Amino acid sequence: MTLFSLAKKNIKMNTKHYLLYFYPMVFSIVIYFTFVSLQYNNQIIQSATALGKVQPAFMAASVLLLLFSTIFIWYSNHFFIKKRKKEVALYSLFGMRKKQIARLLFYENLIMGLVALGIGISIGALLSKLFSMLLIKLMGFSLIANLALSSEAVIQTLAVFIAIIGVTSFYNYRMIYRYTLLDLLKADKHGEKQLKVSKVATLGSLVAFGIGYYILLQPSHSDIYKEYGFSAVLFSLLMIVIGSFLFIRSAFTSLLERMVKAKRVYFKGTNLISVSHLRFRMKGNILILFTIALLSTVTLFALGAIFSLHHNLTTIASANNPLSLMYTSQNNEKDVQVAKLIKESGEHQIVFSDRVEYLQVEGDLSETGRWPDRFPVILLSNKEYQRLAEKMGNYHNEDIGKDKAIVFNDGNINQNTDPYTGKTITIMEHEKLTVQTYEKKLVLNQSYYVFPVVINDTKYQELKEHAVVKEMQIYKLKNEKSLEKLIKEIQEVVLKDVKVDDDDDSIMFSSFVLEFQKGVQTYGLLIFIGSFLGIVFLLATGSMLHYKQLTEATADQGRYHILKKIGMSRKQIQVTIAKQLLPVFFLPLVIAIPNSSFLITALARFSQMNMLLPFLSTIAIYVAIYLVYYLITLRKYNTIVNN
Repeated sequence: MTLFSLAKKNIKMNTKHYLLYFYPMVFSIVIYFTFVSLQYNNQIIQSATALGKVQPAFMAASVLLLLFSTIFIWYSNHFFIKKRKKEVALYSLFGMRKKQIARLLFYENLIMGLVALGIGISIGALLSKLFSMLLIKLMGFSLIANLALSSEAVIQTLAVFIAIIGVTSFYNYRMIYRYTLLDLLKADKHGEKQLKVSKVATLGSLVAFGIGYYILLQPSHSDIYKEYGFSAVLFSLLMIVIGSFLFIRSAFTSLLERMVKAKRVYFKGTNLISVSHLRFRMKGNILILFTIALLSTVTLFALGAIFSLHHNLTTIASANNPLSLMYTSQNNEKDVQVAKLIKESGEHQIVFSDRVEYLQVEGDLSETGRWPDRFPVILLSNKEYQRLAEKMGNYHNEDIGKDKAIVFNDGNINQNTDPYTGKTITIMEHEKLTVQTYEKKLVLNQSYYVFPVVINDTKYQELKEHAVVKEMQIYKLKNEKSLEKLIKEIQEVVLKDVKVDDDDDSIMFSSFVLEFQKGVQTYGLLIFIGSFLGIVFLLATGSMLHYKQLTEATADQGRYHILKKIGMSRKQIQVTIAKQLLPVFFLPLVIAIPNSSFLITALARFSQMNMLLPFLSTIAIYVAIYLVYYLITLRKYNTIVNN
């Protein structure tokens, strides 16, 4: 019998054991191929043209998935090989040379890898349509998802996972030469040293958390942010990372030591066994628990932020686009056609409409630090501004100085700062205007290709003689979210026979519904990618804990057999295992939930956005999935130690 045939027979005869490694490999391939298929899905790419190129977003996410797949498969392979060290030692006892054993393991890994690739790509091809439908729904497209197998996705997946399988196979091959026969036979007998308690490290964890949280909760206009800016945020994150590590390393260990000293607690029921197990296993769990705590923090924060943005989409779109329709008037004929289309639509009643005169000039906004030195500016007279603001319910009478100006929020996410007041704007090459007031509420739709400025009426009349005078037609309509069809018809009328380049600001056209749909597409894409990666990371971290605990269960079989012989019942053993698994699974969450909560709170205060409900929903889902992992691991752990 050849070694290749023996490898196939081993897999066939011990399928149950090999599935522990096979399942994670298939899962990684399915997830990666499904996501890469979306990256090359022309239907989605062409539909999302309003967002620009969406492929870079998918590419960045696919890189993260590649890192995840590599780590996940490597960890699964390490767990699988560790369980088989005694089996490998028996091969050696039966007379097989190390080179033959190494080749046998190489062939086994290669066979499983190729089969996993075939199954994973097949399942991924079927799931790609399901995920395409989900993405299309989230982005608000009216499309029917097609089932298409992308050759680019297949080639990329094959290349990536053949490389990963090759590396793990080589690792297994080399492992045989790194261990002696005695090491392999006693692979599951090596004990772990008890972790030493450090009061200094425990105190350090609390201090680090305190500093990190304190900085995050400072208002954006505080001295610490004015002086250090984003560096202060990075420093707070570093403190949180250090605090998380020290908490797992020492604070939890200190708690266990206190439980030992509390005799009434320590000797109650099966607590003695559970606490002792945690004390001696903690050292081997520090790195994995720390990694999971950080991944969980990032995942909870990212998903909470994305869901919050989607939850507040209508509010954001309305604040940035207070007008249902706004366009540069070209001639009376087109304006009559637009008015006729709105009237004939029936369901979209006019709340108010108006014509606003403005001057189109070029300005130097470099002193603001937010715009380039040459940028299109539209000038409104204070009289026109006050009249328009009154119609929109923002009326307030304010005199503007001769060389002063009023500017508006430009979409800055930091709603607590004023980036313009006191800064100088230069228009028409020589006219300098000092920003007198910064208004958060807009009277025109936010446009990324013009900068609106309100000036003194007298100054406006002076500049009017040397500038291009234009008029803007504006409408506020009811049922804004259902305006899509009407707006497209109006857009055809307004832009007919007009050649508008990307950098041309001569004709402005903006509407609430177009910006709202762009937001739906953007946040829909973010929700899909964020949720996809979040769930994958959650499943990965849960699986890593799952495998780690099952490894310990295998090593602890003998200890539990002894406990049964001295009279410990099956139910008592189950209670003991439940107690010792609970801290391991939920300690990362005990750290991740407060960390992500402070991060979300800081972002909510920064953007003045309500993020509580979406974030709480994210936490609930996350904890529920972890609870499922805990129960599955508990069941399998009990099965192992009771066999």
